[in-house]
Amino acid sequence: MQLENITRIQYVDGVRFRRGVVAAASRLIANSPHLDAINVFPVPDGDTGANMAGTMRSIVRSSGDSLEKSLEKMSALIAESALNGAKGNSGAILAQFLCGFAEGVKDMPRLSPSDFARVASLAARRSCEAISDPKDGTIISVIRDWAAHLSSKSHEYKDFHELLSDSLHYAQKSVKATTEKLAELKSAGVVDAGALGFVYLLEGIVDFLENGKIEKSVIPDSAPLYNVEGVQSKVAVDKLDFRYCTEFLLKGSDIDKRSVRDAISGMGDSLIVAGLPDCVKIHIHTNDPDAVEDIVSGFARVDKRKVDDMLVQHKRLLADACKVGIVTDSTCDIPAELIAEYDIRVAPLRLTIDGQEYIDHVTLTPEDFYKMLPKAEKALTSQPSPGDMKRVYARACADYENVVSLHVAKVLSGTYQNALTVSKDYENVSAFDGKQLTVALGLSVLEAARAAQRGASVAEVSKIAKKAIDNVRIFVTLDTLDYAVRGGRVSKGQGLIAKALNIKPILAFEGEGHPRTVAKSFGYKRQEAALVRLVSENFYGKSNLRYAIAHAAAPEVARKFVRIIKREFGVDPVFITEASPVLGLHSGPGACAVALLADD
Repeated sequence: MQLENITRIQYVDGVRFRRGVVAAASRLIANSPHLDAINVFPVPDGDTGANMAGTMRSIVRSSGDSLEKSLEKMSALIAESALNGAKGNSGAILAQFLCGFAEGVKDMPRLSPSDFARVASLAARRSCEAISDPKDGTIISVIRDWAAHLSSKSHEYKDFHELLSDSLHYAQKSVKATTEKLAELKSAGVVDAGALGFVYLLEGIVDFLENGKIEKSVIPDSAPLYNVEGVQSKVAVDKLDFRYCTEFLLKGSDIDKRSVRDAISGMGDSLIVAGLPDCVKIHIHTNDPDAVEDIVSGFARVDKRKVDDMLVQHKRLLADACKVGIVTDSTCDIPAELIAEYDIRVAPLRLTIDGQEYIDHVTLTPEDFYKMLPKAEKALTSQPSPGDMKRVYARACADYENVVSLHVAKVLSGTYQNALTVSKDYENVSAFDGKQLTVALGLSVLEAARAAQRGASVAEVSKIAKKAIDNVRIFVTLDTLDYAVRGGRVSKGQGLIAKALNIKPILAFEGEGHPRTVAKSFGYKRQEAALVRLVSENFYGKSNLRYAIAHAAAPEVARKFVRIIKREFGVDPVFITEASPVLGLHSGPGACAVALLADD
């Protein structure tokens, strides 16, 4: 891409500005993996390079091959593109820098070197203003140092090559100094990744001015400041004060950035509110992304949302093994501690009780549900909303190379079909009909999660998941048929007969998940004996028995079944849990589900 007298450029218009930005993007994108490798601040989650590269790709895509000569129009287009595609802390700061630059060149058709220095100072100032707590030793301090150097020498520069070449050397010195300014960088022996990314942008422009073509750089292996050996392990953490990197893009008119920042400033850290009056990018590290969204949506329409689990990203970098994420729904009844241990992502089902909607395990706990159920006149369940499902998939796909998703039997709920529909937007998601519910689904999900944590490939995890789905069995003991009658699964006549004769049925969910009565007993004692017989018939002689139990407000029944199974097979349960409202709604209090899985 040759330009006439390129090393002697004395002004920048829209066309030249776009070409410089493309050259800068090319250099940064080429070196983004290195930035990921040295990313340890503010969180060692290894995505600074990917985030900055994503931001620059958005600019390149949007500006295309535009030949717009107006600097004002081109800079406005680039600023808006940066906001739309801004990712991560450094990406949001870059976007704000470009917004500040666009503000500075308003009504200017072209830019001289001295003008550029003045506008760069404004852009640096706007970038700093967007950050709630700017840290010395990061990208913002290098931008600030670079702009201050430009301002101090603005009247000495004869052309843009001299301006950018001189200021690049100063920025390189500034980025090297970041190592001593932050404890995390010093411990890891690296420079700040975002700051180095900004230097790569400047290098790309300078190379373009000198060579007349876009060059990609090679990282010098011998430079100690660029050594990435064991970087993440040097700053390993077990927990984060604020776990989720959360981003929103607001669209509206006359959006008050200061008011937005004030409204959410106490909800996390690394807060950046960047943008223009009609387009604002919000970046925050928080523990409650939904609560932040509720607040910011009051200022303007939320056009985009992105949430990344930084602790999971960090642990994955350390392990360099778990590359497959697991998604399921709240009917799985896996206890919270196992959900956290295996980082299983859960899409919650919804319930409506006497006209009031609840979110399973989010706004309604099983304990509270079973207190409400006897007095409820009408209760219904529904699959996760498309928005809930999309958010779960978006987070999982951001954190893992591939995702395996297992859901409650499609004959019992529309959840699986919903998962198929939403997952079409993600190339790396494999969704499966779990053909079961409650702890039977939970055991299959745990089999897949354990395989993923061992470092199995997506094909291996999928194979293990399918095998578990085909082999798991579940038996559900019912204390009453009243709720089955209420839900229309059993006739009133059958319910009255069962109550009169004290019949205690046991259900199994077979094939694709169809319920079938496999035993009818008179009283509790015979029901217990029938359960032992069913378990023995199906699992006698098999090895590595795993089982889990879910109860509907019946912990004593669950403990009794554990004693019985342990006496017969000598095995403790994988877990015992209170059944989700979704199961309890149809089974009623007193029900108990026993799911079992074994090797042949």
